Amino acid sequence: MKTAQALLLMFFCMSVFSCYTPRYVYSPSAHNVPVFTKKGDSKLALDYSFNLADNAVKDSVPVKAKARGYDLQAAYAVTNHWAIQASYFHRTERNAGDFDAGTRDSVVINYKRNLAEIGAGYFYALNANNQAVVQVFAGIGFGKSSFTDKGRDFNRGYRSRYHSMNITKIFIQPAFSVRGKKNFTATLSSRYSIIYFKNISSDYNATELDNYKLDSLGYSPRVFWEPAIINSFGFKKLPGVQFECQAGLALLMSRRFADARSFSFSGGLLFDLPKLFAASRHSSKN
Repeated sequence: MKTAQALLLMFFCMSVFSCYTPRYVYSPSAHNVPVFTKKGDSKLALDYSFNLADNAVKDSVPVKAKARGYDLQAAYAVTNHWAIQASYFHRTERNAGDFDAGTRDSVVINYKRNLAEIGAGYFYALNANNQAVVQVFAGIGFGKSSFTDKGRDFNRGYRSRYHSMNITKIFIQPAFSVRGKKNFTATLSSRYSIIYFKNISSDYNATELDNYKLDSLGYSPRVFWEPAIINSFGFKKLPGVQFECQAGLALLMSRRFADARSFSFSGGLLFDLPKLFAASRHSSKN
């Protein structure tokens, strides 16, 4: 009898969890970590960014998941120890529920996210040859996140929903960088982000908002710890140009739950414009 009850309880739990498709309210951006050593150093970077996403099957038709976009970043050292920075983040995403697998949450959810950030920070070289650099940046960001939800309800009838909200982000980002002798830099960054969800608009009903963990978003901010490893590789024949890649996590630290993307990967080109222009002028004279 106890075995039958245990199996029944297990089946019930699997049914409950299987009918839940996450509605992601947060997706982490790439870290903007300029490795500066003196006044006049600059950074301009464009990264292709993506998060891990799982494909699904909806009504016997494969639905390709996606979570990708770009990060545009800039920074400038205004003194030998102080710098300013700005970033722009854009993502288009999709995830889906799987009705064919026996779940009841047969949906396709499409997202659009945009966020602009500004910040300022302090950097300091730990040794005379500037091979080890520490920095701390802090800033604020404003943006918007929205998604549309199309699928079937519990009665197998088609329905469509939307959810939209403004995002305010406050962050602090300490980082430690080690510069190699052959145009290589390795950085460990640890960002703490406080996310406020404001001006929420949705046509989900009260039960759906509760089921999808969306009903308490406006009650209090969510705090995420976002560690990342960042590597950049320079080119000897192209001073001022580097390739940058990074991998990071987004770990929810708040007691109130919110569905969020947990991983972030980015790669792209980084330019130090004054150094690049100086190299171009030198080559033209020769």
